[in-house]
Amino acid sequence: MNDKLVVPLTAAACLIFLTVVLKNILLVPAETLSRDIILYIIIYMGFIVTYSFENDESGKPKYTRLWVLIIILVTLAIIAVYAI
Repeated sequence: MNDKLVVPLTAAACLIFLTVVLKNILLVPAETLSRDIILYIIIYMGFIVTYSFENDESGKPKYTRLWVLIIILVTLAIIAVYAI
């Protein structure tokens, strides 16, 4: 897979995962979820926009693993807030 697609695909997958968990597992009301999901879409789009497509010496994008880890941790933090 192209390394430049890893961060956007991770953000998209985590947003879908977040929505499924909040709606079907934690049973967040639809009104609350529809209000809050707009903020989460903005957050995940921010990850995609601020991700640097600069390459290192080997030609791979810099900090891809770091960005993927940040996206996953933010997703888990949002789920934890609703679970409390």
